[in-house]
Amino acid sequence: MAAFSAADEIVEPGAVAPGRRRVRMAPDERERMILDAAIHFFARHGFSAQLRELAREMKVSQGLIYRYFKSKQALLDRVYEHNFLRRWDSSWEKLLADRSLPLRRRLTEFYTRYLTAIDDPEWIRLVMYSGLDGNDLTRRYIRTHVEGLLRLIARECRGLDGRKAAAEPSQADMELVWHLHSTVIYYLVRKHIFQTATTTDTGALVAMMIDDFLSGLTGEAQASPPLGRITLAKRRKGPCP
Repeated sequence: MAAFSAADEIVEPGAVAPGRRRVRMAPDERERMILDAAIHFFARHGFSAQLRELAREMKVSQGLIYRYFKSKQALLDRVYEHNFLRRWDSSWEKLLADRSLPLRRRLTEFYTRYLTAIDDPEWIRLVMYSGLDGNDLTRRYIRTHVEGLLRLIARECRGLDGRKAAAEPSQADMELVWHLHSTVIYYLVRKHIFQTATTTDTGALVAMMIDDFLSGLTGEAQASPPLGRITLAKRRKGPCP
């Protein structure tokens, strides 16, 4: 942690010269303030935005940011830890592997918890910007966390048609599970980026999504709430594709 110094001061937002107040902050508070500001900043402007612009928005010197984060990549790594890893729950894997529970229940509980964890406009905007701007934050998250969980789901699904659940899933198996997973992601894209009408009953949404997925695997229609019973939020103002 960087040592506290008299230079660690910030002009309070909204204060104007000559009566601007300067507030001293402890190093850990300063570091967290920079991190929070960076998350908001990159979620609005993308990862190609420069730290000098972040400093300007924060009303601090660029040197102050570098005092706590030695490089832009170091700051991006902390954004990754906070926006991606902090939300990840290691108990999800245990839940999905628990064969004492029906697969439908496991998938429904997992995606209900997962959607609750990531249903945040900054989360989905950072996910999208990471891919568009060519850095590896989202790719790293998929490679180190998401893909392993999806392989587990694919292995569990193999047992539905009589194949060995323990066998390594094929690419076709993975594509089917990615189709399921991407339904959740695109729900957040529509909600937070396109700002179109989306359901407020996420429990019913997840149940319908899982039933549709499993019925496609087994060829059997499952009971799911009719579309007409899902409550829709008011359409938000914003860009549409």
